[in-house]
Amino acid sequence: MTQQARRRGDRGRGGQAVVEFALVLPVFVLLVFGALEFGRAYYNMHLLTNAAREGARRASLPNQTEAEVMDTVEGFLTGVGLPLEEGTISMAVEDSNGSEREGGLAAALEGDAVTVSVTYDFRVLVGSLLPGFSGIVPMTGRCTFRHE
Repeated sequence: MTQQARRRGDRGRGGQAVVEFALVLPVFVLLVFGALEFGRAYYNMHLLTNAAREGARRASLPNQTEAEVMDTVEGFLTGVGLPLEEGTISMAVEDSNGSEREGGLAAALEGDAVTVSVTYDFRVLVGSLLPGFSGIVPMTGRCTFRHE
């Protein structure tokens, strides 16, 4: 086969490669951005759980106030770069029977379960591109310690 004949045969294949690339590129980009978003979401969930753990550990110690526990959680979240204005912190104290103890942390006795929950609205970067999806996913990190 001559060089000129080879050139004529290769002309049609260049367009085929462009069409294949145009069909595969959106799927590939979707997979890449999906993996990145999942990684970000998993990282934020890990941070929320750690913040709740820090707060529950502080709440399990004797003579702690709810304000000190909230400050501990807020300080942790501020340190890792998660703005708390998009989330909430809540605490619950349960006795050994599982019923909520009146008076909160101030009335907690040794052996009571102290649960700290941190709720955060995770904003998906490409969420506004999907119709019907607000781009906000609520996440909650929760941890329970026994009061000392």
